[in-house]
Amino acid sequence: MFLKNRYESEELRVLKALNSRMDLLEKEKQYYSNLQKGFDGEVMFDGYLQRIVIQSLILNDLLLEQNHSHFQIDSLMISQSLTYLFEVKNFEGEYYFDGDTFKKINGTEVKNPLLQLERNLSLLRQLFNYIGFKISIEPYLVFVNPDFTLYNAPLNRRIILPTNLNRFIHQLNNNKSALNNQHSRLSEQLLSSHLTKSPFTKVPKYEYSQLRKGLFCHSCGTVLEEYSGRVFMCNNCSVKENTKSALIRSVKEFNLLYPLEKLSTNIVYEWCGGVFPKKTIRQVMKENFIISGYGQWSYYE
Repeated sequence: MFLKNRYESEELRVLKALNSRMDLLEKEKQYYSNLQKGFDGEVMFDGYLQRIVIQSLILNDLLLEQNHSHFQIDSLMISQSLTYLFEVKNFEGEYYFDGDTFKKINGTEVKNPLLQLERNLSLLRQLFNYIGFKISIEPYLVFVNPDFTLYNAPLNRRIILPTNLNRFIHQLNNNKSALNNQHSRLSEQLLSSHLTKSPFTKVPKYEYSQLRKGLFCHSCGTVLEEYSGRVFMCNNCSVKENTKSALIRSVKEFNLLYPLEKLSTNIVYEWCGGVFPKKTIRQVMKENFIISGYGQWSYYE
């Protein structure tokens, strides 16, 4: 049973909005791409975890702190006698282990995910001891991308490759598991310890004046121009979107980037590049937001 679902982080959503509206530096684009790819891989793994039929509690995307050290858990599964700690990677291409180093096939060294898993395992054990729970933790490094190949994998390490994922889920379902109040208390403690603000965010500075105004495709980020009155269609990827949902999405994007700014009809009109008639904006905003103020000083909350 999923107790904590997975959603795009605020950092990822901000970078996605900025990627359409300003020219990110190359390193910022790469960081955004890595965040998106990582999230997509975690969602892919969630699809496998949804096939778990034994009694279990699954918590996704936990940000915790222990001994002044922050650590991120991709997925945690609590069963009768074990807690499974999953570090999920969406790497693509050929990689290999060279002793304690992890490299691409061309020899480029990248951050060793096993070291990251071991760090998370150590901090999670410390946290369990601190809150008074004695339950074994079994860590796994999970590679989900079917186009990933790994050479020289260390023996006796819990590494799950894409070709082994179905078998691994089958093995988990073969275990006996009956949960009690202790397991519920552990999950509640972890949920209450989850931090909503990450100290690791790398969002670039941005000013309203430098951001491109307009409506952008939620799929590929291309500016949307074709408007029939009810539907927008992207000229780049042919994705269609209802006018109302496109307007609300754009407004939510503004709120994300400028949470302290008051929303008026004129601001929404400018933010969307004048693509929506003000009459349409007023109608949609009235249906979906609360109006405060009066006349030209009115705004939406």
